[in-house]
Amino acid sequence: MALFVTSILLQCFAVQSYKIMLFWSVDSDARTIDLVKRNVAHARLQGGHDCCDVMLAHYKGGPKDWGFDWYNSQVKYTLVSPGYKYNLLKKAYKQAMSKWEDEYEYIWALDSDIDFTGADLIELFSLARSSGSLIVGPTFAGMQSWLTYTMSMQEVTAHGSIGSIGSMVRRDQSDFQTRINVLGKPDPRCKLRHTDFVEMTAPLLSSKVLALILKDCVDCVHDKAEWGLDRVWCKLAQKLLAQTSKPCALLDAAPVQHLDWKKAVVTADFKASELAVKSEYPEHWSDVKNIDCVNDFKDSLLDVNGSLPS
Repeated sequence: MALFVTSILLQCFAVQSYKIMLFWSVDSDARTIDLVKRNVAHARLQGGHDCCDVMLAHYKGGPKDWGFDWYNSQVKYTLVSPGYKYNLLKKAYKQAMSKWEDEYEYIWALDSDIDFTGADLIELFSLARSSGSLIVGPTFAGMQSWLTYTMSMQEVTAHGSIGSIGSMVRRDQSDFQTRINVLGKPDPRCKLRHTDFVEMTAPLLSSKVLALILKDCVDCVHDKAEWGLDRVWCKLAQKLLAQTSKPCALLDAAPVQHLDWKKAVVTADFKASELAVKSEYPEHWSDVKNIDCVNDFKDSLLDVNGSLPS
C-alpha cells in the first residue's frame, strides 16, 4: 500500500515524462547555500529524485563554493555569469543544448530567499495544474515582512513619465485588508485566485510560455534591471498564446515563505526598466487585480466588480 501511495504522489508532482526545473540565481553566501540545499532536499523527498532538475545560475561565486559531492549529485545545469535572475534565465534558455519545452512541464524561477521546505509541493503542483494558467505564483505566508513592489497605474502617465507619487510603492501585509491589488498574501477563502499579475519572485512558468517570455518579448528583460516584465506577461500570454482566458494564478492553499533578504540593490535602472516595458507594451500593462477566487473549482467568489465578498 505504501508503494502505491508513493506512486500516486509522484504522478501528481511530475506528470508523464516531464520534469520540473528548479532554477535559482545565487551567490555563495552561507545562508543561500543552506536554504537552496534544504529546498532541493525537500523537493526530492516529496517528489522523488527524478521529480526535478536543478539549475544554479551563479552571479557571484561558483560551484566550488557549494561542495563537490552535493553539486555533482544534485545540480544538472550550471551558469556562471553576472546579471539578475531573468537575464540569466534568458541566457540559459538561449544556450540550452535541448529544448526545455521538450523536457519540462514548469520552470520554477526562484529567488534565493524563498523557503518552500514547509510547503506541500504535491498540493502546490496539483493546484497549479488545476488553475489552467501558464504563469502561476505561490502566495507568501508567515510572519516575515513580505513585500510587493508594484507601480500603480496613477504613478506612470500615459507618456511614460513618473507621476506625482514618483516612487515605488511599498505595500505590506496590513494593506491587504483594504486594497484588493495587494495579491501576495494567502486568502483563506480561496484555494487559488486567477489574477492579471504574478510577481517575479517565485513563479512557475509553464513550458508553453517560455518562448514568449524569454525570446519573443522584446525589451522585456534588461541587462541592468528587470522590473516591468511581470506587469505585462499575463496579458501578453492571454493575447498572443490564446491557450487560456486566465493565464495567471496565485495559489492560496499552498503558500511558501519569502524571507525577504533584500539582496537586490534598487537603482534608477529599475524604474527605467519598468517604464521602458510599459512604453513598449502599454496595452498589456496589468491592473494588478484579482479576477476570481476559486474555492471548490465550481464557484468563483469575486463579483463582477472584482471585489471579494466580506
